[in-house]
Amino acid sequence: MSLSTRFSSLTRQLPQDTFDKVLRWIGHLFFGLLLVMSLLYYQERLLHFDAANYTFQLLYFEDFYIGHGRWISAPTQLLPLLAIKMGASLRTVLLIYSASFILFYYLIYLLIVYGFRQAKVGLFLALALCLTMRYKFYGPVGEVILSIGSVALLLGWLWRGEVLSHLSARWNYLLSFLLMVVLILTGHPFASLSLLFVMGFHWISAGNWWDKEFWIMMGTAVFLLGRKYLSLQQEGSYEAGQMDNLQEGVKILGNFQDYYVFDRILYFLDTEYTFPFAIFSLSLLLLIYKRKWLLVVFILLSQVGMLVAIMVSFSYLNDPIYILLDGYLTHLGVIWALPMVYVLLEEQRVWSLALMVLLLGFGVDRIHGKRTFFQQRMEIIGSIMEPSLDQNHKKLLHHMDHFDWQRLWLPWAVGVETLMYSALAGPDKASTLYYQQARRDEEEHAKTEDAFLGVQYDPFLFELDSLPNRWFLLPEGPYHRIVPQN
Repeated sequence: MSLSTRFSSLTRQLPQDTFDKVLRWIGHLFFGLLLVMSLLYYQERLLHFDAANYTFQLLYFEDFYIGHGRWISAPTQLLPLLAIKMGASLRTVLLIYSASFILFYYLIYLLIVYGFRQAKVGLFLALALCLTMRYKFYGPVGEVILSIGSVALLLGWLWRGEVLSHLSARWNYLLSFLLMVVLILTGHPFASLSLLFVMGFHWISAGNWWDKEFWIMMGTAVFLLGRKYLSLQQEGSYEAGQMDNLQEGVKILGNFQDYYVFDRILYFLDTEYTFPFAIFSLSLLLLIYKRKWLLVVFILLSQVGMLVAIMVSFSYLNDPIYILLDGYLTHLGVIWALPMVYVLLEEQRVWSLALMVLLLGFGVDRIHGKRTFFQQRMEIIGSIMEPSLDQNHKKLLHHMDHFDWQRLWLPWAVGVETLMYSALAGPDKASTLYYQQARRDEEEHAKTEDAFLGVQYDPFLFELDSLPNRWFLLPEGPYHRIVPQN
């Protein structure tokens, strides 16, 4: 085939039905690949940090675990809870739970492409989940990531076209209002920035400045977010602490280049995001060529605003600990993905489909490479425990002075991480390692016969005699302190 023939094939315009069909199949293959990865790497995804805490909460209490009132987590817990009630093995429960997160996104994808009949928005969801997500694929319980599904659902609704046009305007307004209420109240507060970005993008690109549906949804969002912000100021919750960080924003931005998080964002842009950022920049150039000046300005301001919010939120960061930062940076992919599908897919060319496949493949490859960190973390913790396990000690205590922040990142859930990992070999193989804080009550409890220390934020939340013995046969007796080798 000659070069000119190949070029002609790439620039060929496809009929709408054919183009949408190819887009849908790209999406199906993408989520199928993620599903396979979720099964292959279920240990890496569920036995670290927040994911380990959520998983153990389900196993221990056999009930939904909803962190900070973010009910978007509930759908992902239905299948693993059902498996627990049916007496499934620990490995089976973990496999099902890991897969449930991908199924959650896939169900949203199906609703978008077959319910709203928006294949482009389906591809937007796929891109948003891989353009800038890296480590967070292995921390799937984070509501900041689950809320990406909400963002795609909102875009599908806004671009639904003639879907539900048989209903009266009042019914459409009511459904729009209810959708915004659900998305705002169930998701992560940070995801509201992405929701507002999608709303603004749609408003500007459509050019229907006085659209009643838009203003109903925007008014609902602003009211709910304002109400939530005011309520957080009156409580000492985790999210209230995050709001306090935001209030320090002006001071931080005065010398932002001095903060470690700024250096880390540059690191991600240089090492992880070069290709998607280049395609995002191409999208902006095409919008400029089409004289979409206001839309380009809005996108650029939104990107700056997102980066500012991330820097302020992580101004405390002093070490290369990426599991939380990566989740927030994933929302940068939302801002990049939307102009991509809006302008690059507009003329339905073959080359645009090929470019989307390359972007998705690049993102999946980078995500796949990050599994090694979690595998190495398991090996390091195992090597710390091994000498004491050889002496038949099953409950181990190590002091926080010996925690390796650079290679292990976070210590607070190691107690349940190690318990579940060891129990995969059988209930009688269960063992646990806990990193002791500077608390006398922890030290005293560790000396008792019924000692069990699970998570650092609430060391006594789980009791030894209440551990489900079908999975965990942890012996009675005090903890054995690990003595570091000189």
